[in-house]
Amino acid sequence: MVGFGFVEAASIRLMAAGAAFLPLGMWHFNKIPREKWPYLFLITLIGMFIPAFLFCLAQQHVQSSVAGILNALTSVFTFVFSIFLFKKTYKISHVLGLLLGLASAVMLILERSDAAFTLNIYAGLIVLATIFYGLNINLIKHHLHDVPAISLSAVSVSMGGLMAFLFVFLPRHEHYAMTEDKWWPLAALVTLGILNTGLATVLYYKLIKITSALFASSTTFVMPIVAVMWGLLDGELFNWVHALSIVGILTAVVLIRKA
Repeated sequence: MVGFGFVEAASIRLMAAGAAFLPLGMWHFNKIPREKWPYLFLITLIGMFIPAFLFCLAQQHVQSSVAGILNALTSVFTFVFSIFLFKKTYKISHVLGLLLGLASAVMLILERSDAAFTLNIYAGLIVLATIFYGLNINLIKHHLHDVPAISLSAVSVSMGGLMAFLFVFLPRHEHYAMTEDKWWPLAALVTLGILNTGLATVLYYKLIKITSALFASSTTFVMPIVAVMWGLLDGELFNWVHALSIVGILTAVVLIRKA
């Protein structure tokens, strides 16, 4: 976000992922049944394309720590959609795990933030993105469960990159002019695209297929733990709040995964 506006940042990330997975996507193109293509287009739109722009726009106006907390709502909306739209039943342990994980993630991210929290209308954009994520996970689990995860993810990521190229980059290509101070931001966006959008999507879709939608969405609780581990490598301190939050999150994951 240092070198690019939110539209450019989001589209570069999507195009980087799409370009990296395009050969694989073309290979798996014919493996998607024709009747599944409307769902494939929908999960690309609400699970990848739209949230990329919502997050980039929101993080021009809210702190990353706030974004991290709100991102944990993905599990909540996954739970809500699975009950009201797909009539999924859950045990009390799942509900307790959901609440414990959400509380622990919030506590961990709050402790890591050294700035005052200010929620504004842009925070609602992140909430909207998590609503899309929750619906996306349920659509994959209930309507695309018979499509191989690698085919689903490769074609979806390729399609998202192609949409960004055709509908965002080409109409406003003059906004992507490179200057010396943009090379590092570009490298960061390409890395995010290939690893966090492309490769992570493959793993995530596989996780959705071999577990439940709620368990797969609980990865949003684990993200703060990974952030703490990176922080330790970068010389940050580790205290009892970190330890307590991590125990709470791991306990929550066990409860959600149980049965």
